[in-house]
Amino acid sequence: MLYLIGIGLWDEKDISIKGLEAAKKCDKIFIEKYTSLWKGDLKSLGINAETVGREDLENNINKILDIAKEKDVALLVPGDSLIATTHNSILLDAKKLGVKTKIIHSSSIFSAIGETGLQIYKFGKVSTIAYYYSEAPYNLLEDNLKQDAHTLFLLDITKEKLMTCGEGLKILLDLENKFKKKLISDETEVVVFCKAGSSEQILRYDKIKNLLNLNCFLCVIIIPGKLHFLEKEYLDSLRA
Repeated sequence: MLYLIGIGLWDEKDISIKGLEAAKKCDKIFIEKYTSLWKGDLKSLGINAETVGREDLENNINKILDIAKEKDVALLVPGDSLIATTHNSILLDAKKLGVKTKIIHSSSIFSAIGETGLQIYKFGKVSTIAYYYSEAPYNLLEDNLKQDAHTLFLLDITKEKLMTCGEGLKILLDLENKFKKKLISDETEVVVFCKAGSSEQILRYDKIKNLLNLNCFLCVIIIPGKLHFLEKEYLDSLRA
């Protein structure tokens, strides 16, 4: 059987009891860290896990699934177990090979953003701001704003570096300067949420121009759409 186990937002203390018990009874344990950076210490919980990368999960997943045909295998996933499309693909591959699966959910940035005071059902589509050039974040922002929806931007993670909050905001401003649709400016008020769930957590609501030098990583950016008065009141309490 393959256990797909979410291990939470930040460290080993975020793993649920159910997830921990399932992992400990498995014969083989893998952990992926390319969809999100996780700061936990599994060995402190008595878990020895082999790290797997994008290539292992996207092109060589059958090696793991072949083991799961005969033994109990755990794949530990930072955040929630199904936060990335890669993990849904793994479930489909498992079904095709007749491998039984068990999903154990956990906390993720999509649940943590409730701490911003913004109402979850008012969020639109989600986009990633990447280091390589892409118009997609700007186009998605336009679509969401037309629907008065909030926009959540995830920031790029590569082998070389982590995108900071300031870098992400500068990319959005560069896209605005290119397309000039007046979606945002340096006066636009946004939410930045860095290192969610950790003791170093930063949660601020401010104008973009005041956040451009914020070098915090493991961050998301939220551009609010139309605000309910309770959302506005809560956001005002987050001002620096």
